[in-house]
Amino acid sequence: MNAQTDNPLWPEPVPLKGYGAGGFRFAEHRHEGAICILPAGIFPWRPQTPQEVREEDFRPALPHRHDVDFLLYGGGDAHLPPPDWLLRLAALAGLGLEVMTTGAAVRTYNLCRDELRLPATFLLPVG
Repeated sequence: MNAQTDNPLWPEPVPLKGYGAGGFRFAEHRHEGAICILPAGIFPWRPQTPQEVREEDFRPALPHRHDVDFLLYGGGDAHLPPPDWLLRLAALAGLGLEVMTTGAAVRTYNLCRDELRLPATFLLPVG
């Protein structure tokens, strides 16, 4: 793993109860900033804006590629097309990729959880 996924904020993927004001709510906990959700839990995620996102930020999903259904990226308030490097990373890992606003990604993540599916989820905070 790496430093960002060594210490989970929460030790399992649980429903997200809210988002906004720069953070996320889950399991009676609030985290300021971005998060990633993997089979091992909910973790802080380094980037805070779409401009800061780099290929290495998605690498924590790779060891879990056989345990997740697809890669889900919530890129903030505006829907932006995925960068070419993210398309390549997902394809090489054999993962489908869904890119949407953070709000839509939160709803998609919660719906998938209800269906007993787990996407490797990466969410940027929104105002």
